Amino acid sequence: MDILVVQHIEADPIGILGRYLEVKGAWLHTWLVPQRSTPPQGHYDGLIVLGGPMNACEDEHFPHLAQVAALIGDFYSQGKPVLGICLGAQLIARTLGSRVYPNDRPELGFTPLFPVEGADEAWLQDYPAGMPMMQWHFDTFDLPPGAQLLLTNDACKNQAFRVGSNVYGLQFHPEVTPEIVMDWMALKTDWIEAHYPRLFEQLREQLMLYWVQSAQFTEKLAYAWYDQVVASAQTVSLLQ
Repeated sequence: MDILVVQHIEADPIGILGRYLEVKGAWLHTWLVPQRSTPPQGHYDGLIVLGGPMNACEDEHFPHLAQVAALIGDFYSQGKPVLGICLGAQLIARTLGSRVYPNDRPELGFTPLFPVEGADEAWLQDYPAGMPMMQWHFDTFDLPPGAQLLLTNDACKNQAFRVGSNVYGLQFHPEVTPEIVMDWMALKTDWIEAHYPRLFEQLREQLMLYWVQSAQFTEKLAYAWYDQVVASAQTVSLLQ
């Protein structure tokens, strides 16, 4: 299966999520936006949109965002699986007509997440209530029309959602490795320095406590989503 990956910045690659997808048999084709202005052409069975520091509606400063929104719309209209992470989830919300706006407070570091009653996704089975996942965001969004909320917490209500049968948005970062998280420290602003003076030490401690469990969850997520990509491609093939 061929999967298009939109990577907005060098510092946020697909990480361990990509490794698990490749184990399942995925061929990942990455559009690294700083290196090219348009996505690679080809046939793709699924779409993953990663995170980035920009706001999902900053088209005037980041013209590629409109192209990404159009890609999401195309995959959605064709019934192909889409997975959006952080900015990617916000771009799904934007594409489907919902508002993206600053959260009450940023989430930086590992924060606890809680499954919503009735969420029956395969990758959420046995998810321990309150298990922390990595966060790095200042914005949030309203759920798209018809979306089902899957994960939540008190700091940012809309942590994971599904639209239809195979479009998913995740506000948190399942793709991270310790190396990726440490690279993000280079992106910290004066505001972060002032309000989170111990962030570097905090993240090192949290990685030691939570990353292995986070990676185990990401394996389950990757395998379940890839199975949807395969099933979707088979359905499309039968209809042609």
